[in-house]
Amino acid sequence: MKDRGTAIAMVTPTVLIVALVFIYPLLVSLWTSLQYKVLSQPHLTRFYGWGNYQWLLREPRFWDALGRSTVFFVATVAVSMALGMVVALLLDHYLPHRRWLKALYLVPMVVTPVVVGIQWRFLLNEQFGVLTWILRVLRLPIGGEWLVTPFGAMFWVIVVDVWYYTPTVILLFGAGLEAIPTEIRDAARVDGATAWQRTRLIFVPMLKPVLGVILLIRTIGGLRAFDTIMVITDGGPGRATEVVNLLAYRYGLQYFDVGKATAIGWVMLLVALGLTALYIRFLRVTASAA
Repeated sequence: MKDRGTAIAMVTPTVLIVALVFIYPLLVSLWTSLQYKVLSQPHLTRFYGWGNYQWLLREPRFWDALGRSTVFFVATVAVSMALGMVVALLLDHYLPHRRWLKALYLVPMVVTPVVVGIQWRFLLNEQFGVLTWILRVLRLPIGGEWLVTPFGAMFWVIVVDVWYYTPTVILLFGAGLEAIPTEIRDAARVDGATAWQRTRLIFVPMLKPVLGVILLIRTIGGLRAFDTIMVITDGGPGRATEVVNLLAYRYGLQYFDVGKATAIGWVMLLVALGLTALYIRFLRVTASAA
């Protein structure tokens, strides 16, 4: 009983802190999503039940934003994971002892998303952007003027997100490769396995647990995309890059309809929880198969 009391006393502060900074705001936001609450009309605040969620089901703008979020999420996660795995494998095969490379490709990770958005907005500026000038010299029609077309704007916000998060993927895949025992690598070389055979038959199967973790991290990052899109395009041109989080921002901080904004946030939270449950199941199946 003494040990039990000590354990409870040590855990209690952490539980209270989590309850204050996470659970309580979550419950408040849930209650807000069940209200008709417009900050510019406080006298009309009332319990609304599922009204905000029913509005979401009938609102074309929400479904359009959800479709754009899906395109953005699938493209950024797929490209960053594929590119990150390829780069990590190349570094492991050909430059395993170049530790300074880790510091080099981790540079984007130390910059905040807002600063990244500002940098890329200047780089893609139609008049004086450096990247725009380079692309024009190469006669590639994908310069800053593409930010005024729906396809071009979505293309560039995807490129920026991939550029920003791929180093994280490289780092995690690299850590997974370093965890593979040296004996297995040496045995494969002695047996005459080529680099491609070692990658396909040894490295990729042993990286499945790491793949699940990276997929989870990138999914969360893709679903909460907001900062860079807000800075680079502000959801434009028109609403071509208005993802769900940007729509929630507009309703909450521009239209002051916090009831609808929190309802949008809860829908995205449920989507993230559903995908997380699928990934955890994938990790458990992978672990049991291993």
